[in-house]
Amino acid sequence: MPYINESARLELDSCIDNMVECLVHGNDVSNEEFTTLLGEINYTFSRVLTASMGNISYSKIAMITGVLENIKQEFYRRIAEPYEDKKIVENGDIKEYKQ
Repeated sequence: MPYINESARLELDSCIDNMVECLVHGNDVSNEEFTTLLGEINYTFSRVLTASMGNISYSKIAMITGVLENIKQEFYRRIAEPYEDKKIVENGDIKEYKQ
C-alpha cells in the first residue's frame, strides 16, 4: 500500500506535484498524448528506481519488482475495479457472470 506518514508525504508531495506538472504540462491529455505520456512515465520511474537502488543485487531487483507489482494491484483495486463495477451497472453484466 502506498501509505506513508504525513510528514514524509509533505516532503515528497511538492516534488511529485512538480513531476506531474512537468509530465502533463497542465493540460488535459488526449488519448493520443496519453500514449506518449505513459512512455515518459515509464522512463521517469525507470530512472528513479534504478538510481535509487545503488549497487545492483538480486534482493534489490526482487524488492523493486515486488513494489511494482503492489503498485499495479493497488491501482487496479482503487481505480479499475470501481470503474468496472460502474460499467456493469450501466451496461449490464455478461450472462456467464450473472449465474
